Formats: sequence, C-alpha cells, structure tokens
Amino acid sequence: MIVRARRGSSFIEVLLSLVLLAIGGTALVTLLGQTAHSIESLRVTERETRAAGLELSALAVLDRTQLAARMGRTRSHGWSMAIDRTSTALFDISIAASDTTMVLLRTTLYRPDTTHANP
Repeated sequence: MIVRARRGSSFIEVLLSLVLLAIGGTALVTLLGQTAHSIESLRVTERETRAAGLELSALAVLDRTQLAARMGRTRSHGWSMAIDRTSTALFDISIAASDTTMVLLRTTLYRPDTTHANP
C-alpha cells in the first residue's frame, strides 16, 4: 500500500504555525506594554505618597492648639488637607492631591489636654 501525502498540506501547516506564532507574539507585546504602564503608574503613586508622607510628618509634630488652629479643609504646598477633631483628644488628618482625588494618606493623632496636668 502506497501512502501519498496531499499536495500543499505542509504549506498549510507552516502557515498555521506562523499565524499562531504571530498571535502569541502580539499577546506578549501587549502584556509587556501593560506591564510597563502599570510600573510607571506605580512609580507616580509612590512619589506622591512619599511627598504626602513628608507633609503628614510635618503635621504630626504639631501640638493640640496648633492642630486646632488648622482644623477644616485647607491647601498647603499643593496638597488638600482635612483636619477634623473626632473627640477632645483625637484629630483625624487626611491628605489628597486635590479636593476631588482619593485620599493618599490618613491618620489619627492623639493630643491630650495638658493645660491642667500636674508638673
């Protein structure tokens, strides 16, 4: 029994392999592009968070009267800051890039009343 291969079947197999290779290559290039975009976005967010952390560090050293004087929503050094008193000794502080963006950092500071403390 003589088996004869069909003419052109090798060509179709090679063409199919090239198409599959092209689809895989396109998917890989797309994935690499998305990864590069994600890394750049992460770097920008990290830079903003570090800068906001410096501003929060400056607020963390303030005493009770200085925090009370800054209560409310203010803009300082390009940041939108909100300082609210949640109780007599607690101050909530949140920092965002602007009034409409999400909060980057938020903390609560404890500042007890020391006016009647024993020396």
